[in-house]
This record gives sequence, structure tokens and C-alpha cells, in this order.
Amino acid sequence: MSVSSESRKGDRIYVIEGFISNVVTDDDGELDLTRSDELAIGDTVVYLDWSLDTVGDNLEIFIHYVDNKGQELKARENYFVIEDVWNNLRTYFTNLN
Repeated sequence: MSVSSESRKGDRIYVIEGFISNVVTDDDGELDLTRSDELAIGDTVVYLDWSLDTVGDNLEIFIHYVDNKGQELKARENYFVIEDVWNNLRTYFTNLN
């Protein structure tokens, strides 16, 4: 189930792989992790829309979302799942033991 085809604006979606969601650089152009925002596995964001963007020679689906700070951002679709998928994954991994 893909987020882009299964979600509607305002749906809560779940992060399944942590990533830097808002990159901030210092005066030298270097990544400043202390000021950059990160999303971790299990964090939720609010779905807005999706788009196709060119990355190198490939077309990638990007998810547009609002984070918990109210910022509108976008990231590759493979970082997210819908709530049903998240709940199924949680149940599966909980029952492994």
C-alpha cells in the first residue's frame, strides 16, 4: 500500500526509516545537525499531497507533509507508511517473541 495512492490530505502517516527532514547548513555550507530536524521511526506527520520529482535519471514519488513544527516539507515516499500498515508492522514485530 503506497502512501501516495492510499492517503488523503490531513491523514496521519508514519515514518518507517529515520531521516533528516529539514537540512540546515552552517556558514561554510556544512551540515549542521544541531539545527537540522530529524524524523525517527514511529514519528507521525500529516499528509498533504504527492509529486513526481526527478532524482538523477529517475522519477521518484515525493510525499508532501506537515511536521510537528508546522513546517511543510517533502521526502521520498519510501520513508512513510499509512496507519494500517504501521499497525500491522507493530503487531507483527510485537508478536515475534
